Amino acid sequence: MSKHSFSAKTKYSFDNFMSKGGFSVFMALLFLFVVSFGLMSVIRYAGNFIFKDDSVGNLTEQLWRVFLQISDAGAVAEDGEANVWHKITGIVTIFLGLVLFSSLVAFITAQFEAKLEELKKGKSDVIEKDHTLILGFGDRVLEIIRELVIANESEKSPAIVVLSDVEKDEMDDFFRERVEDPKTTRIITRSGVTSSLQMLQKVSISEAKSVVILNDATVDAPDVEKELADARVLKTIMAVIACTGEENLPPIVAEIHQPNIMKLAGKISPHITTVEEHSLLAKLIVQTSRVSGLAMVYDNLVGFDGDEFCYYRPKAGWSGKTYIELIYHFPTCCLLGYRDRDGNVVVNPLPDTVMDEEWEALLLAEDDSTISFSKKPVAHAQIEETPAAALESQIEKELIVGWTKKSAIIVDEYTDYLPEGSTIDVIVSKITEEMKAEFKAVQSEHTEIKMNLIKGDIHKEGVVARLRPEQYDNVIILKDDGGVAELRDSETIATLLEFRHYFRELGTEVKTQLVSEVADSDNVEVIQQVGVKDFLISNKFVSKIYAQLSEDPDVMKAYDELFKAEGSEIYLKPMTLFLQKEGTYTFADLCEAAIRRNETAFGVRIASEEKDADKGYGIYVNPDKTEKFTLSRNDYLITLAEDES
Repeated sequence: MSKHSFSAKTKYSFDNFMSKGGFSVFMALLFLFVVSFGLMSVIRYAGNFIFKDDSVGNLTEQLWRVFLQISDAGAVAEDGEANVWHKITGIVTIFLGLVLFSSLVAFITAQFEAKLEELKKGKSDVIEKDHTLILGFGDRVLEIIRELVIANESEKSPAIVVLSDVEKDEMDDFFRERVEDPKTTRIITRSGVTSSLQMLQKVSISEAKSVVILNDATVDAPDVEKELADARVLKTIMAVIACTGEENLPPIVAEIHQPNIMKLAGKISPHITTVEEHSLLAKLIVQTSRVSGLAMVYDNLVGFDGDEFCYYRPKAGWSGKTYIELIYHFPTCCLLGYRDRDGNVVVNPLPDTVMDEEWEALLLAEDDSTISFSKKPVAHAQIEETPAAALESQIEKELIVGWTKKSAIIVDEYTDYLPEGSTIDVIVSKITEEMKAEFKAVQSEHTEIKMNLIKGDIHKEGVVARLRPEQYDNVIILKDDGGVAELRDSETIATLLEFRHYFRELGTEVKTQLVSEVADSDNVEVIQQVGVKDFLISNKFVSKIYAQLSEDPDVMKAYDELFKAEGSEIYLKPMTLFLQKEGTYTFADLCEAAIRRNETAFGVRIASEEKDADKGYGIYVNPDKTEKFTLSRNDYLITLAEDES
């Protein structure tokens, strides 16, 4: 015999039925309504045989009165002329109706509130197609979305979907306050675990055009924290693959800190792109420190608010034209190189390179929708001047203030550019054993460069004077690792003030360049007031690259080429290297002058406007081929070249 009674089993079955959710509750209330209606109808009709009352009408009339009384308490007035029996049954019916309908109203209200809570928590499905999916809510999410908003301006109704473990209402408030004008872009947020297959399916992962996976840990976080965050990113990558399959995997841009995890992620699929941030920023700091104005050029190139890298190939092919010929076939774009059949990117090739029919041109364009290819040249160069001879390499002295996780990479990068006999000095307030070991490791690899690790607190009186910073070509001031961005920038500003005060006390013109890294873009104006010509907003710069990669991952190959010491990099070179006469030239003329030195021109810097913010500090990138510039000997041409000579 069963040890459970019939009533216990019935109660258990009822509990299971009710636990299924709102539909079960609604069906239970509907069942009780039908039972109550039927029961009171039977009682009323049966009682009429005992307490006969002709005023209540026939069976249909009595059923109608029961229904009205069970649904509306005021309907009891229908029995005002009836006998006591019918009045009592009417009152009982009303009480049953009050219980049932109040329960139904409470149920509907509870369901409505539950739906609102579900929407508030961001658990509902996302029905989108060709949207950018951002997984995570790291410190880059705002800059990435701002860039994507600009990139999406030409699209009809683009969407960015953000899935993270942050509450939906918190994310909505964050974007509402900080994304001033989303333009045509819809920002949709959902709350959930980024590695959950169910949540990934809810945000239409299989329909996304690209996926950006952000890291929970900042680049300056402790190694233990970064290892854990990298493991979560790796888990999210595998969850995306599980949802879409390797064959249908959308382009994935993943933010990973640890080199070993980065390499592992790259081996999983060719669709996965990672950015080695420390190395990227270190290379950029070295390049911007050696070329004045380069930081502003890169600020124009990186992101979508300005000009961007694009790949293009006309349907009819290149018709056997050479690189130098094709330069003049793009009226509003600058040809910088090409991408070959194997996907390899080459920048600033030799002028007589014949473009293969399958190669794609690497262009600098305002937008891919603005690319225009003319079958005939749109401009003709009209110069006959012979370019100047190459400049001789000069021994340099560089000073680095502070030691961070990028410092060793910066020193190593510098050695690829500096001639033998140059000097790199590093000054820190405290020398640790780890720092000493890193410095010696780099020093032993590059014995042709003099390197000194100096202990000294910049803020102590007399330390800057003993350094004699005016003897250095460049002074790089690095922000400390970790901590709040505002405090790190405050320390940077204080250090800059020390150098500015010293230079003013000298009373002579100083050619030393101050180069600084800025953590928070809100501090840019303060940094400029201190006298820094070149600065790098590190977080904003890297975030812009992530946004670009989400649109076209192969853009990273172009950046890799530009940041390599081998091959061609971006330089701002004196106009006198290309033209001996001052005067007015079209940009096509300047392209011709550059290509005669095996360089590719894509912009101009006017020295007289370098302090005018309204004119972009004199930086003109990707001008029209027919645009004219009146140039002096103090102006610069922005080119791709193998070296600064």
